[in-house]
Amino acid sequence: MKTLTTAITILAIILLSSSGLLISHADTPSSVQSPSYNNSSQSLSLNLQGVITSAGHQSWSVSGGTLVGAQIGTEVVPPGATLQYSMSANDRGMSSSGSFTISMTGTGIDGQFVNFTASGQIVGMIPSICFPGYDSPNAAGVCPSTDQTAIPAFFEAPVTATETIGTTATTAQLVLLIESPIMNPFGAPIVIASTDGSVSVVATYQSASATWSNVKLAATLSGTLNNQPASGSLSQVSNAVENFVTGTEYEWGTTTFQNMSPSSLNSQGQYTGTSSVPTTASFDCSALAGLPEGTCIETGLTSTGSFYMMGHGGSYISGSYVVNWPAPSVTYTGTITATVQSW
Repeated sequence: MKTLTTAITILAIILLSSSGLLISHADTPSSVQSPSYNNSSQSLSLNLQGVITSAGHQSWSVSGGTLVGAQIGTEVVPPGATLQYSMSANDRGMSSSGSFTISMTGTGIDGQFVNFTASGQIVGMIPSICFPGYDSPNAAGVCPSTDQTAIPAFFEAPVTATETIGTTATTAQLVLLIESPIMNPFGAPIVIASTDGSVSVVATYQSASATWSNVKLAATLSGTLNNQPASGSLSQVSNAVENFVTGTEYEWGTTTFQNMSPSSLNSQGQYTGTSSVPTTASFDCSALAGLPEGTCIETGLTSTGSFYMMGHGGSYISGSYVVNWPAPSVTYTGTITATVQSW
């Protein structure tokens, strides 16, 4: 598997050459009344190992924040400037659309007044990783033609920008790249920079979220049913609401056991769960990306939840799961513990 850092390194090359890292919330499944059973329960214990096969459709928002530092032309702006920015974007397949605005007012390190404003439309994105091939984008920031979806590392926004240094104001057309908050969770700094290297803003965010729909996952299953071997595969279609400030997510969707042995375990149902980003087992990828220190971190994810499924052969399966996603959270392993009842 190619990691997020590879894709970010490619992005860094693009930036350097040009200048010289799970939707609207739907109704969750209602509670299910278990039918009456005459037979005793069987215990099901399964290990799973899985991957994302499609990143689905995503809606992103981020706004802030507190300035860490900026460069506008040759003027360096230290922390303390007044800053506001906002982005909303929708990703479907390999395309992105939305809007972006930014306004900053402060004093440069030489004492001059500095003001920078820009606004424009989101017209694209640079992927961090492409699915289903788990490919990195090429030097132009494009996924292979065999991939259909991606998770964005940066959003692309052509903007009309006005820069005022002292009493001199200029207007220019720029292309800004806005770092996705998934690249640096917990409200940590992200980078907003022009592709020509003339503008660079590093700032925290006050709010950031992503809503995901029709995300597809697949896994292999192996374990035991009443201490007898059991195996097969799992497929899921997932929806999620993710908060990057808190590092938490709520998810729900459909799940299917298929090609199971014994075949009585073939079943379909629904699940709900929560996830959180751990503060350990992560690593800084800023240097690898050629970005300012502290603006990129690869993290894992821990997910827990419950599910219920109706079997094709007249069985009812209910239980819980625990899943760990190692950084950069695109593959997973975990366990399923459940009971199987027949009637």
